[in-house]
Amino acid sequence: MSRITAGATVRLQPGDKGMDVVSDRLETALEMVDTMAGTGLTAVPVKPTTEMLLAGSRAGGVGVETVWTIYMAMLRAID
Repeated sequence: MSRITAGATVRLQPGDKGMDVVSDRLETALEMVDTMAGTGLTAVPVKPTTEMLLAGSRAGGVGVETVWTIYMAMLRAID
């Protein structure tokens, strides 16, 4: 079985043999996102964007380095 990875380009047309696999995987992923939202969770980037760092810096009155440290600590806390 082939595996679709993040960032892969998949070019399938309706009726292609692999279309059902892609559709099933997409449906499963969307169901997982709905389940997360229902429990108050959301997906966030592993690395904060520049915009996120700047917003945190402005909101907290601290440097972006401090925001980065706080963000990484928060992600480690969920493991």
